[in-house]
Amino acid sequence: MASINVNCACGNQFVTEEPTADSGFTVECPICGARIRIKPHGISHKQFKAAAAPSAEERVADRIRKYETISGILWLIIGAVQLVLVWTAAAGVWNIINAIMRLRSVKSIYAGNPAIVPWYDSRRNWLIAFAIVNLVLGGVVGVFLVAFDWWMRDYVLRNRAVFEGAPSQSA
Repeated sequence: MASINVNCACGNQFVTEEPTADSGFTVECPICGARIRIKPHGISHKQFKAAAAPSAEERVADRIRKYETISGILWLIIGAVQLVLVWTAAAGVWNIINAIMRLRSVKSIYAGNPAIVPWYDSRRNWLIAFAIVNLVLGGVVGVFLVAFDWWMRDYVLRNRAVFEGAPSQSA
């Protein structure tokens, strides 16, 4: 099998074995963990597309990553607005710190990662605290975003088989 040079979006350049159809023509960056799809020489576009098509589990993980990113960005915006207003500044700092932590963790959300379900399962108390802090210090808008985060938590728990590897239906 041939070695190839790969450039990751994080700026890392690394050498790896040429990916196969078994791996979905995917390699993983050793620095940031990003999964990169690569079309090897000698493979038709049709073969590559068929092998590289995301599975149902990958689509669920992609959807969760997308929702987490949207939620993190919205929390950043809410936090920035709250910082401008004097009486909501404490909630703004709280929201910005948590949004940054959330956006940094998005890349760890992928099918087969067993740490995802316990992390979302333990978020119940954090979400309740978020709702209280935002209701008392930050206003009602944050409470609506907590409701979205609660829905997202339930979505992950309903699709726990995607991350734990147990056979189940995902939606």
